[in-house]
Amino acid sequence: MAQSNENNSNQQRHNTDNIKADSPVVMLYSFPQQGKGKWRIQNDVVMGGRSNSQLQMTADNNAHFSGSVSLENNGGFCSIHQTVEKDPYNLTDEMSAFVLRLNGDGKDYNFRVRTPNGRHLYGYTFSTKADGQWETVSIPFKKMEAKYHGEPVDVPNYAGENVVEMQLLIGNNKEETFEILIESIAVH
Repeated sequence: MAQSNENNSNQQRHNTDNIKADSPVVMLYSFPQQGKGKWRIQNDVVMGGRSNSQLQMTADNNAHFSGSVSLENNGGFCSIHQTVEKDPYNLTDEMSAFVLRLNGDGKDYNFRVRTPNGRHLYGYTFSTKADGQWETVSIPFKKMEAKYHGEPVDVPNYAGENVVEMQLLIGNNKEETFEILIESIAVH
């Protein structure tokens, strides 16, 4: 990876703009406590692609998301998602960032959320470390941009509305294998 990308990744991973230091962390989803639940795989095969992935629980009850991204047939992504239309996650004005606890593989991932106010998703791409250690990734709401089917949507960035869908996606415009462990998703 180029040096400038490493610096950019570190800035993204440790960006704390608008995150209130005294704000409490509120758990949205804990895999060790809640298991796999309604989390499902969604790959590019829905559009004719050839990527494949698996979502399994580890012995420590963390989510293990792995697979291979293929660019064949206009493909290029793998993802896991959870939809909670009937029971959305309610966020408050004090919250300003998502907090993901994970063990990555050095690749870039995109975390996305959808609100009840449209079909578009708000997303943010972050890099992971490849050192085998657990890390905490903070994603400021104000950095999450709206897209629909990968195309920008002309609306303001995410402002902390209630969440009806969460998604973790890998799609770096290249063929690659990937493997990531996810412990939890929270807000603060």
